[in-house]
Amino acid sequence: MQATNFTHVVFDMDGTLLNTLDDLANACNHVCEKHGWPTFPVDAYRYKVGNGQPKLIERIIPAEFLGDQAVFEEALEDFRVYYAAHREDNTAPYEGIQKMLDALVDAGVPIAVLSNKDHTATVPLAAQYFGDCFTVVQGRVDAFPPKPEAPVTLHVLELLHANPDTTLYVGDSNVDMLCGHNAGMRSCGVTWGFRSREELADAGADYLVDTTDELLDVVLGR
Repeated sequence: MQATNFTHVVFDMDGTLLNTLDDLANACNHVCEKHGWPTFPVDAYRYKVGNGQPKLIERIIPAEFLGDQAVFEEALEDFRVYYAAHREDNTAPYEGIQKMLDALVDAGVPIAVLSNKDHTATVPLAAQYFGDCFTVVQGRVDAFPPKPEAPVTLHVLELLHANPDTTLYVGDSNVDMLCGHNAGMRSCGVTWGFRSREELADAGADYLVDTTDELLDVVLGR
């Protein structure tokens, strides 16, 4: 294994590895249309996603139905059923992602995914687009609070046998920057995702990168 700045890297999925925005927006707007609620433009979902699917559904339910558990549960189930069938309609990796992941694996750096997307969606998407290159793939499960809370991140670090001091968390939102810091890691913000450079900087990103080559420079110390 070559000398690197970081021994392990943990990646967010949506907006970091995969551009999932259109499929998430379409699933949400399907729910809205089914229930007779207003829909939203795709770009509006850049700020609705990121805290897990239950929170996403809360953000599309009209105010008069907020707090109605039956409405929420039906809408969430509608979303999950539709998204399971359509999550690969428009989704694709960002440019250079596979090459970058391959370079990390070749350098002997174990890599993982930690997403607030439901675990049942995270695992098949990782396998579909990236094969078996990840040592750990973890999505949102009821056993842990979602990112940026530390328990699920610490769970991933334990599975990786990784020291947070030498592990980098990579993501595209303020949630991701906090996720890394709350678990004792440094955080790298990618500017090709759903959120802005300003948000990432304001959230305390230790690094900001515009390309996958720049991310490799950060990790490998090139």
